[in-house]
Amino acid sequence: MSSSPGAVALVTGAAGGIGRAAALRLARAGWAVAAVDVDAAGLDALTAEAAGVRPFVCDVADRLAVATVVGDIGHALGPPRRLVHCAGVAAMGRLLDQDPADTLRVMHVVYGGTLHVVRAVVPAMAARGGGQVVLFGSIAGWVPVPMGGAYGAAKAAVHFLAETVAAEHRGDGIRVVCVCPPAVETPMLDRMRADSPELVGNVRGLDPEAVLDSMDRALARGHLWAFPGRGTRAMWTARRLAPRLLGRTIGRLVVGK
Repeated sequence: MSSSPGAVALVTGAAGGIGRAAALRLARAGWAVAAVDVDAAGLDALTAEAAGVRPFVCDVADRLAVATVVGDIGHALGPPRRLVHCAGVAAMGRLLDQDPADTLRVMHVVYGGTLHVVRAVVPAMAARGGGQVVLFGSIAGWVPVPMGGAYGAAKAAVHFLAETVAAEHRGDGIRVVCVCPPAVETPMLDRMRADSPELVGNVRGLDPEAVLDSMDRALARGHLWAFPGRGTRAMWTARRLAPRLLGRTIGRLVVGK
């Protein structure tokens, strides 16, 4: 993950979880990191730990705020050469039992936030000759999981966005990677354990560093998709080749049906 002097990386969701790990890894590799999150206190803790990280408080679900903060980053640090978009939320539960407003909020933050950030960064990145765009999907966006319909639908939309941006900017020097991990050991997973123990249980999630290793390999190899963790790519393949069998298996494991 080395960089040329002065290269700028923009990391969203940087106050915790995968985003925090990504910001620290990039800063230690010599990048100037613009750390974006709605959690100001979490950003303060991050910047106290790593030199080369500048905090920018922003809610990615707010389109105008995203456009403003990307401009602020350009003025303060320079234009980003890499975007690592990790910000997101989850709401677990039976889809039709959830308040539709909660389901749509997940879509607005996860997919809408991704769209806002990509729209604010990629056109200017392409005009400068290219850059790297890392988006975070999920295996849950490929393999429908009972109790995870809102989150899975939003991540599936992110997958489609990643593939479309990669195709539309293939000639602009934009390299897109969409990372699709299973459960990752983050504060979000802790909240999911508390809210939906029947879904998550006590199984330990993947280490964020392993997720970032997968991201780095995909960037180096020019791959669009990264599937970190043992068995993740196999689940993706099974979904494509035997979707009904996989769906029945997951249903029995999760909800006993």
